[in-house]
Amino acid sequence: MGIVKKICFGVFVLLILAYIFIIVSPRIFPGFYPFGIKTAVVLTGSMSPTVEINDFVIVKKPDDVKVDDIVSYNEDGNSMEVLHRVVKIDGDTVVTKGDANNANDKPIKLSQITGVYVGKARVLGNVLSFITQPIVFSVIVVVLFVVLFAPYKKFKKQKGQGA
Repeated sequence: MGIVKKICFGVFVLLILAYIFIIVSPRIFPGFYPFGIKTAVVLTGSMSPTVEINDFVIVKKPDDVKVDDIVSYNEDGNSMEVLHRVVKIDGDTVVTKGDANNANDKPIKLSQITGVYVGKARVLGNVLSFITQPIVFSVIVVVLFVVLFAPYKKFKKQKGQGA
């Protein structure tokens, strides 16, 4: 296997594993935290300037939630998670607010919190937003597949023949 094929194979495997870990596993296993963390790409600017659109965020499974923590939670009947800051805790009720929003969110139950914000990676979020678009991802997989598995023929110029 040539060096180009080895590199393409490595990129191919990493891409598939990253896709499964980052995109597929949270949707199939919502409570699953591989390595104790969960990841997401931010879709709105409600937490600006702390967290911007397309930031790749990392949240850990919530152990202890306190005021001023940034948490992810599921709203009732909604599969989309929200990432907002805790502004008030009253028993089992939590009030959150996006840093860029003027008003508090409607109260949620402590049990609805799915993660506590750990950090972000700005560039990775932009890259993931781009490559997870169905058309872009498909093109990347096809190109890598062709490079990996297409038969290569060595063409040699025979003496005395032109190109």
